[in-house]
Amino acid sequence: MNRKRNITMILFTFSLVILVVLQGYYIYNSYRLEEKELNRQARIIADKTLETMEKYENETNEEKLVGDFDRLKKGITIQKEQILHPERIYSSEKLYNQKLEKTLKDNIRDSGFEIAMKSEIYSILDEVQKKELLPTNRSLILYQTVKKMSKPLTINEGKWSSRQTRENTDLKLDEKNYYLVKSKSSFQLLNVKILVLKKIIPLIIISLLIVILIVILFRNSIKNLNRQEKKISQLHTTIDSIAHELNTPITTLKFSIAQSSDSETKTLLERQIKRLETIVSSIHNNDSDDILIDKKEIENYFSEIKKSFDKIDFKIKIDFTENKSLFQNDFKQIMDNLIDNSSKYGAKEIQVLIKVNKSIEMEVSDDGIGIPKEEKQNIFDKYYRITRDENLHVNGLGVGLFLVKKIIDKYKGDIEVNPKKKGVSFKIMIPNEA
Repeated sequence: MNRKRNITMILFTFSLVILVVLQGYYIYNSYRLEEKELNRQARIIADKTLETMEKYENETNEEKLVGDFDRLKKGITIQKEQILHPERIYSSEKLYNQKLEKTLKDNIRDSGFEIAMKSEIYSILDEVQKKELLPTNRSLILYQTVKKMSKPLTINEGKWSSRQTRENTDLKLDEKNYYLVKSKSSFQLLNVKILVLKKIIPLIIISLLIVILIVILFRNSIKNLNRQEKKISQLHTTIDSIAHELNTPITTLKFSIAQSSDSETKTLLERQIKRLETIVSSIHNNDSDDILIDKKEIENYFSEIKKSFDKIDFKIKIDFTENKSLFQNDFKQIMDNLIDNSSKYGAKEIQVLIKVNKSIEMEVSDDGIGIPKEEKQNIFDKYYRITRDENLHVNGLGVGLFLVKKIIDKYKGDIEVNPKKKGVSFKIMIPNEA
């Protein structure tokens, strides 16, 4: 029983882990889908904001900005020197930042979104000198929100060339400026995690409640199982104690019967005492001194069995070489219980095969009502009886097959149960070693 409970616990734990993993995977996917959808909605707002900002295109014209580099740098020619401080070049940034904040606030309205945006020039390549004018990891900000981005998502990117020529007659200069400018606009939904959690919290709560409910139900089931096991254990102990206590009165009765002179009464009492001894021995089996069984004793045993079960057709085959391990009482206990079971459950024919060679093989087959396949693993439990209508009229304690299995385990053997279309077959293998 403990083994079954341990297996059940392992299977439940494994199933619970699988359930939690699947629930976690489902919640994670739900989170990603909600995050993707919210970012899509935020992107629409960001696109709309950029369209509004394009109204100021004349003021924020990027070509004009590049053309003003020389003037802003106070005479330093762009091809000859890298732009070391791009943030000082574009002095109108503050004005456009304010326009961006106002426009973005109008577009967000009651959506609950917190969006950060930025538009920037991240590369200015002087194609004449083949030189990047912006320092590494620096950009020229056109406009951006007060709230900064940690994981920006690109809205769009642009790349364009600027061709400018400047003549200076005094210095006899004809300077041509060719620039490749790269720009991009990006956004980030800053409170996306909070928004997603608000949407999937009901799903998380339901998932947790399902897991908790399953754990509670299983715990209660284990508690009930433990209570039942305790009651069954107490019942087993009680029955074993009763069987043990019966040994004393049986011995006393046998002694009294031996002194009796009434042969008819004596025979009747001896038969009933024999029946009591069989019941007690099946419940409370004590190991005692025994001898190895030989072929003659096996043949004598089956001769007596045929007389006891005269309405059953026995087909017995014995192949005996040498027995090194199987004791006489154990053999009789095994055969008594298997044959008695076959008789009680409607067998008209019993086939018995005994092989004692390198190993000991015993097979008992009958044509009775048989054993359901789903009961194969339970029939060897002590006091277990199959619950079906055919069994209700059959008396028994449910210890016969338990005792058979116990004896076989003592010899480190195996027993195989094979339900047939009609009847059942028990095949026993025991090592034949001294």
